[in-house]
Amino acid sequence: MEYWREHTINFEKLPKKIGSWFNYEEENMEECTSTLTEYLTLWHYNTREGNIAAAPFPENLQFLDLTWSNIRDFEGLGKFKNLKRLELHYCTKISSDVGLAEVSDTLEHLYINNSKKFIPSSELVRLKNLRYLRLNSCGDLQDLSFLEELPNLIDFRFVDTNVLNGNLSPIVNHPTIESTGYMNKRHYNIKDQKMDELLKEKWSFKH
Repeated sequence: MEYWREHTINFEKLPKKIGSWFNYEEENMEECTSTLTEYLTLWHYNTREGNIAAAPFPENLQFLDLTWSNIRDFEGLGKFKNLKRLELHYCTKISSDVGLAEVSDTLEHLYINNSKKFIPSSELVRLKNLRYLRLNSCGDLQDLSFLEELPNLIDFRFVDTNVLNGNLSPIVNHPTIESTGYMNKRHYNIKDQKMDELLKEKWSFKH
């Protein structure tokens, strides 16, 4: 079963041999994971290198969730040849998308929450298979023109992330985006309620 597709992954439902959830500061990772681990949620993973290149994570991961990690970029991500979903929460030092392209063939879900230094650039847009993107409470986005580089995106959320030019039309104009979520701002040209109406209208017409 592809548990990584679920909106919220319930680790209690995962077969024990494929799921691990633990605090890196308090527990021995080698005792908590095995080569069979496919789903890993990890708190407080800190490294001198500022990335996961040297991380002793099982390489057959399909799902990786890092909370309160000090990573600064995504270098080393390519070791996970089966990675479908990546989540970062409160990783406040991450500022670069370098390394994301290493999983461009497999990654479908990318959630980055509460990382105010993070601003995507050239590598995020190479994730051509991406279907779900969340950039909540991240650094300011100059505009949303990058969405056209993600041809399979169906859900894009940027709650508490500012789009500086205020133009949200790329969401409506995108050929596959079905849903979105954001906080209204005075300079946005489409408020959230109107956006919902436009997306519903677009998809009712297509169907």
